[in-house]
Amino acid sequence: MLIVAQHAVTDPAVFWPTAAQAPLPDDVRLLQVLPSIDGRHGVCLWQAESVERVREIVDAAVGHVSRNEFFPVEEQTAVGLAMHGVGAEHG
Repeated sequence: MLIVAQHAVTDPAVFWPTAAQAPLPDDVRLLQVLPSIDGRHGVCLWQAESVERVREIVDAAVGHVSRNEFFPVEEQTAVGLAMHGVGAEHG
């Protein structure tokens, strides 16, 4: 399953280095990280078994310096996923 995480970052100086160093379990992949220029917003694309799995990891690592929203991706109509080897356009 593909999951998007949207981040509203309250402390970019803490959020981005902490996120970059957070260990990931083998069953979760971080596919894309798209920070805003000022570091106060970000969108990340994840692959995991569930939205809750990603929520647990993200909130544990950076929940103290961000507000995070998560949603599953509708892979059948998504564009640009082939570069990650996932999604309907890949298969």
